[in-house]
Amino acid sequence: MSMSDERRQFWLGHVQAWRGSGLTQIAYCQQHGLKPKAFSYWSRLQQGNPPLTLVPVAVQPALACAELRLQHSSGWQLVVPATLAPEWLAGVLRGLGEC
Repeated sequence: MSMSDERRQFWLGHVQAWRGSGLTQIAYCQQHGLKPKAFSYWSRLQQGNPPLTLVPVAVQPALACAELRLQHSSGWQLVVPATLAPEWLAGVLRGLGEC
């Protein structure tokens, strides 16, 4: 039996024993001195699920949905899109100061 076959049998034996134990994976690993990440890997393999693959992503804020909310102490509110031109907002605020 090759080393990889021995390793597979070792882990799959532990996965089967864990399933019948009623323990969480972490508790089982602690009791048997196993690494939780390796155990999780072999558990997924036995279920027929491939190992997880991490894929880099770039997250950008959705400015089209963002809003700017101004609220006065008297209770009125002004809600405008965050993409609004700052000059327009400045003109509105100047106009409010004249009232």
